[in-house]
Amino acid sequence: MWPSRWNVIKFLFLIQRYLPFIDTCVLTLYRDLMPGRSSHGCSTIEQATGYLYVAGYVVSEILLTIRVWAVWNRNKVLTVALPVGFLIVWSPAFVAMYFFQKSLQFAPLPVPGLSGCFIVYANDVIKWCWVSLIVWNAVTLFLMLIPGMRDCIVMPDLPNIRSTQLWAIIYRDGTYFFLYLFVLSVLNIILSVTVVPTKRFFISSLERCLHAILASRAILHMRNHVRRQVEWELTELSAGHEVDDAAPLPDGRIILIKPVP
Repeated sequence: MWPSRWNVIKFLFLIQRYLPFIDTCVLTLYRDLMPGRSSHGCSTIEQATGYLYVAGYVVSEILLTIRVWAVWNRNKVLTVALPVGFLIVWSPAFVAMYFFQKSLQFAPLPVPGLSGCFIVYANDVIKWCWVSLIVWNAVTLFLMLIPGMRDCIVMPDLPNIRSTQLWAIIYRDGTYFFLYLFVLSVLNIILSVTVVPTKRFFISSLERCLHAILASRAILHMRNHVRRQVEWELTELSAGHEVDDAAPLPDGRIILIKPVP
């Protein structure tokens, strides 16, 4: 990724990939290890962490949404529908984070000499952040699967570049991505409405990092596939055999379709 030409996609990719080092590592360590933290200081750190969390999710989902748009060959309907749907689904996440941050209440640490912030009250509106993540992941997965299913129905017997290589990547990465995040999001929703504030967020950092990792992996796999994409040509191959078409298999072999005499 680093040697490639700089563009908007690369910029967004690097932001979503390395932002967890700031919101999950740096700010968390600063909050938990610095002594003498006031309620105002704790509130400021929590706000920065919360908004960076949502921003990181949004940037990753923007890249994955662009991937959907590209798979659909830049469909004109999706050119409008995807941005509109994205705003509808993700705007409530920022609103929920705002009201969640406003609800936080802090108290002095129960044990003298400890460092960090002690949250004594937080409402459960943050659950809508996880709901936004589940809903949009379900939408993008569904949109990614439609072209693959369509190819399988139209050409069920002949492997081609889309139904073997590209769609294997889409099915594998997209399904794993959705299942992992679905489970963690559901757990976060349950914790946000059932347990005390001090114990609600012990897996939120895990989901934040896993989301960035899986999104990066899905994007890099797609990019790697594009770089190795086989060009379909009705020409003579290097072996000198004339063919009408060629189709790659998952193991890298090529099926040659010879012309009928």
